[in-house]
Amino acid sequence: MKKGMLGNKFKIIGLILYFVILFIERLLAVIFSYNKGGVYALKSGSYFNYVAYGVTVISLIVGTVLAIKPIIGMLGKLFSKDLYDFENNYKAIVIAAMALLYGGMMHTGMTIAPIQFAAYGFLIATMVVRCVEKCIEDKKKAFPSIVSVIYLTLFSMTVPVCYIALKLRAPQLYLFYIAEFAAAFILIPVFGIMLLKFYKDGVTSFSFVYPLIMLILSGSAVLFKWSEEINYFVLIFVILTTLFYLAFGIVAGIKTKK
Repeated sequence: MKKGMLGNKFKIIGLILYFVILFIERLLAVIFSYNKGGVYALKSGSYFNYVAYGVTVISLIVGTVLAIKPIIGMLGKLFSKDLYDFENNYKAIVIAAMALLYGGMMHTGMTIAPIQFAAYGFLIATMVVRCVEKCIEDKKKAFPSIVSVIYLTLFSMTVPVCYIALKLRAPQLYLFYIAEFAAAFILIPVFGIMLLKFYKDGVTSFSFVYPLIMLILSGSAVLFKWSEEINYFVLIFVILTTLFYLAFGIVAGIKTKK
């Protein structure tokens, strides 16, 4: 068996399942929720839903187009004795994955969160495999690689899903929508940049800029809806990500540069 064959196949499976599961969940949501899903049904006439459905449809189209070539390439190597050339395709894969993720961050009618989390779980699994590969390749980078996986996983959970605000009034209503959409639209590519570096190097970037951006954007999204509802999920992961970065990320960044 070629060196790295098992890890190569596991990454292929994980990435393909991420794309397929998230694509199917989002596609079915768009098709069957026109008049279902209560306030999130497209038929409800809410401007929020027009934007959310528009972003989801564009995300499905762009994500699928960008993912076709990498998926065909990975499928071609899945049952062969050849390795898929991840090194030269990580960028295309991450861009496609992030394009599809935009749709996943839009709450529409008939959103099935457990299925979405299953898709994200397979993406995280590929990160774990890459970490194992890095630990075997360079034991000196084992600590920053392990920290990278945990940090990236926590960071990804701070990206807020865009929800409707039912009780807020202007100007707080507008500030909340600006904050949550800005957080989603900016933090997805930030996560993508960090993920791409991790895939390529086995260690992500520990620049203080990224958690600072996350803290401002996701924190604002939570804050502006606080009087109506506290998004405990995002709030908890913002706190955990910040604390983990301060406790381990800075040290891992120093060790990476040595």
